[in-house]
Amino acid sequence: MARVLGLDLGSYTVKAVIAETSMRGVAVKQYLSAPVPAEGERLDRLKAGLAALSAKGPFLADQVVVAMPGTSLATHPITLPFSDPKKVELALSGEVEAQLPYDLDDAAYDHQLTTSETGGASLLVGVMKKTELKPVLELLKEAKLDPRIVTHSGLVYQNAIANLPPSYLDPGAAVAVVDLGHERVSVAIGRPGGAVEHARTFAGGGLALTKALAKEFQIGLEEAASWKETHGAVGDEVVGPDAERAAGAFVRALVPVLRELRPTFKAYTAHTRRPIGQVLLCGGSAKLKGIAGQLQKDLGLPVRLIELPPEARGPLAPDQVEAMQAGALALRGAATGAKVPRFNLRRGEFAFKSDLDVMKDKAGQLIAFAAVLLVLLIASGVVRNTVLERREKQVDAVLCDVTQRILGKCEKDYARALNLLQGQESPAAGIPKRSATTLLAELTQRIPDDSPVKLEQIVIDLDRISVRCEANTSKNMEDLIATLKQYKCFKEIKEGRVEKSKDGAKVTFRLDIQVECPDDAAKGEG
Repeated sequence: MARVLGLDLGSYTVKAVIAETSMRGVAVKQYLSAPVPAEGERLDRLKAGLAALSAKGPFLADQVVVAMPGTSLATHPITLPFSDPKKVELALSGEVEAQLPYDLDDAAYDHQLTTSETGGASLLVGVMKKTELKPVLELLKEAKLDPRIVTHSGLVYQNAIANLPPSYLDPGAAVAVVDLGHERVSVAIGRPGGAVEHARTFAGGGLALTKALAKEFQIGLEEAASWKETHGAVGDEVVGPDAERAAGAFVRALVPVLRELRPTFKAYTAHTRRPIGQVLLCGGSAKLKGIAGQLQKDLGLPVRLIELPPEARGPLAPDQVEAMQAGALALRGAATGAKVPRFNLRRGEFAFKSDLDVMKDKAGQLIAFAAVLLVLLIASGVVRNTVLERREKQVDAVLCDVTQRILGKCEKDYARALNLLQGQESPAAGIPKRSATTLLAELTQRIPDDSPVKLEQIVIDLDRISVRCEANTSKNMEDLIATLKQYKCFKEIKEGRVEKSKDGAKVTFRLDIQVECPDDAAKGEG
């Protein structure tokens, strides 16, 4: 299983969706959001929002996917007379350079194939300045959210368009996804079940609505934002004179958005000869009551809020409209197959460095370290062998001295010296391995200190022991015999007649113990 973090770098809130892939598919496991401060530089605000979001973590994910914030990522449609991927890659730089107002070396770009035919290919190219991309990547890396994929905020909806439910489908028309954010509107247009064929971003959204409301009622932005979220409405949802007055302000604030959407839709239809059959809304500003009906009236197209399939909603269910981009980013990282968009700005100098890449960068240091370690191991082996050789010579000298004194000749082979010392002709062979003293010790140490058995008479030979004992009961005798049998050299124990004392308080008995060790038998066989 792999866990993917989709991170929406919004200007009002930052949102995180964690999706987990398995054999059954993709499931959303977690959704979190945190506010972004309204004042300050854009990157400083984003940094504060990420810190607030991370405080709700930790995010246990195998990869992070983001879309570039703001409107600095521009898109250009390009048509080439060939569709071979290698040829497309080679020709792309020249095509991009022809459309840039600045030097190509200052640009970060990538492309997405929209249609491919025998006679050529249509591409959607996204371009931005490296000076815009680099600070964002550095900020995310500092926040320990280094993304593997950096994509376009419109292209990320390709999986959504490709997997729309049947109720959204019109074979002859395209679908437009419009993400109404706080300061930015993202548009993605494509055929249901196909690729995104047109994508762009432009300024506008919820902040413009809040400013229009604040100007209309002469109130602060914070108060206007709160009123908008609680009471704001347009179209048929408007109730009351204040709401009607606010709706007028909202409609005026939506005019710049409509001014961008209408020519975008017309340009797409003119280029593809395909009408747009439906508009799907998402984003935080899409929560404004009645906005779908208002845009439907203004655009003359069916407009509805986008919905995820029930099995893919999970924790997103209450916030799926607002969290749609974060969810789409998570699905982008989890998706596989031909329908997955390839667009990723992490190319060239901005290429994502995984743990393996870091290891490759440090390969020289690792090789040097391994060489030093090898030298140290060799030196250690040489020293150890020298010490062992010196110690072996000392042992040989001692063995030689011992065999010279006992056997009358020097012997340095340990096995041979041992055999000679144990042999019949060796002086050491005359030294008995058992004695009456050792047998007495073996006998007495096996009688526990608290035992009621008392030894009255003992006769010891090297192959036989006779002992007369006194005890309280016959059971004490049986216990003693069982204990003595534990010694390997007491081969057989025979008990003699048991007699009671005159007062019946004691019993006396005799034990006859045959002594024979296993070593004796082996030696006899040899």
